[in-house]
Amino acid sequence: MKNLEIEETKNIIGGAFNLTGSFVSAFKGIVTALFEIGQTLGGAIRRISSNHLCDC
Repeated sequence: MKNLEIEETKNIIGGAFNLTGSFVSAFKGIVTALFEIGQTLGGAIRRISSNHLCDC
């Protein structure tokens, strides 16, 4: 293994966090899913509280 000098370590590109397209897409999918769950739950609460349920 080659030992690096201090100046060489300053030129290393990369690191622990890269914002890639797949990461952004996955994050968007999670946010969308949470939003849809909130809409569904809110609609169910509204229908139950106003007593607008179907007679199934």
